[in-house]
Amino acid sequence: MEENAGASQLTSPDVDTSAAGGVADSAGVSADTKAELSVGGNPSRQNRTWMITIAAALTVLAGGSAAGGYLALKAHQESEAVDRANAAAIAAAKDCIAATQPPDASALPGAQQKLAQCSTGDFGAQAAWYGAVMTQAYQAVDVRVQLPEIHAAIERNNDDGSIVALVTFRATVSQTGMADRQNSYRVRVKMVAEGGQFKVAELDQVAK
Repeated sequence: MEENAGASQLTSPDVDTSAAGGVADSAGVSADTKAELSVGGNPSRQNRTWMITIAAALTVLAGGSAAGGYLALKAHQESEAVDRANAAAIAAAKDCIAATQPPDASALPGAQQKLAQCSTGDFGAQAAWYGAVMTQAYQAVDVRVQLPEIHAAIERNNDDGSIVALVTFRATVSQTGMADRQNSYRVRVKMVAEGGQFKVAELDQVAK
């Protein structure tokens, strides 16, 4: 009996390791799954995050587009306003310069009135003097003047709103007892807005 007891003590007990292994494997799978979930996150939550991010980006882009569109519209409106002012200044300059060359003595009163209306500043004083001299010249001799062509172009737009233009024209002068002659002129005028219209404030002759 003692021998049997010793043998039984030396023999390792029969332990079922399948249960322990199963627990260990289960624990391992559970850990891996948790790791994957922690890395991947909740898909629905990620989708919501991306949607919020995209919506925010679209809002920023929309705001940028709106600001860019406003600036472009403002620049376009300013450009159109400048073009309208330039066109009005050129037309006024040509009309006023044409008044300095009346076709004959009968047109003097209308030319003088036009000069008084289209001039201001320094040129206003010059126009009054020029009108008096022109009257004497036309009355002294039989003079007829034709303006076959007159051109004007904008040179620059000043910060104060005034506009500088270059006016070129050719005048054909006829006088009794003399051959017709042609004179070409180039004048630089400064146009200023006054009373809702552009007027000549300065006039300087430019060398040919």
